[in-house]
Amino acid sequence: MRLLCATDLSSRADRALRRAGTLARDMQAELVLLSVVDDDQPARLVESERREVSILLAELSGAMHELQGLAPRLRVEAGDAFDAIIRVAEAEQADLIVMGEHRKRLLRDMFVGTTIERVMRQGQRPVLMVKMPPERPYRRVLAAMDLSDPAAHALRTAHRLGLLEGADLTVFHALEPTPGRGVMMLADVPDEAIQAHIHDVATERRAELTRFLQDMNLGMGPSLPKMVLEEGPPAPALRRAVARVSPDLVVVGTRGRGALGRLVIGSVAEEALRTLDCDVLAVPPAP
Repeated sequence: MRLLCATDLSSRADRALRRAGTLARDMQAELVLLSVVDDDQPARLVESERREVSILLAELSGAMHELQGLAPRLRVEAGDAFDAIIRVAEAEQADLIVMGEHRKRLLRDMFVGTTIERVMRQGQRPVLMVKMPPERPYRRVLAAMDLSDPAAHALRTAHRLGLLEGADLTVFHALEPTPGRGVMMLADVPDEAIQAHIHDVATERRAELTRFLQDMNLGMGPSLPKMVLEEGPPAPALRRAVARVSPDLVVVGTRGRGALGRLVIGSVAEEALRTLDCDVLAVPPAP
């Protein structure tokens, strides 16, 4: 197994480096550290910056406690950050890309997205966005599940990477506006009847989730993970579920290829990256 941790050498990236080191040790995986310098400058300055970044990356690798004994391979590339990360991830056949939060630039992010969002949109590898200090292994994991193949693939990927090992797993499902509820409200159906209808829909969906998880065969034995069903659109429902469960890690799948032939982030994954305070594993659909 091989992990690629991309860092801009800022304090924001330290958490990602520490988590990557911890995961590499737990997984007995090879670790590659990548930093990217801007190539939109004279070649002499690019080479000077590459040498300086190489020295800083080596010093950081030697000083950080979580990286001791791992002997990570160091790579310094020139180019656009998101493009270089995707290129190196493919060249290294990385099983997981680990990144931290990047400095937000409002107007640029509005039109093209942050580096991590662009890596997710155009890359083919799972991306772990680290927001929290990696003080312990993941103990509470919340997996967003919409009964789709991408969602199942995301959960299987988290399991394959060992991120569910020893963790208390909860499956989240959004009950989007319950079928028939609007008609019942317009017809002045008593609230008790509406709530009974919602309960029946939730019971049926819970049974579907149970069958779906059983068919996934995650090797969790006869017991299934806890389920949290929230009524409403997926993104705000996910925020409420996170508030209830307080997970260390949220697992989400991203949507399939868009009309332009590249991966696009689904609304739930994008919302998770931008608003949740916990770590997020975003997994693209299976090839």
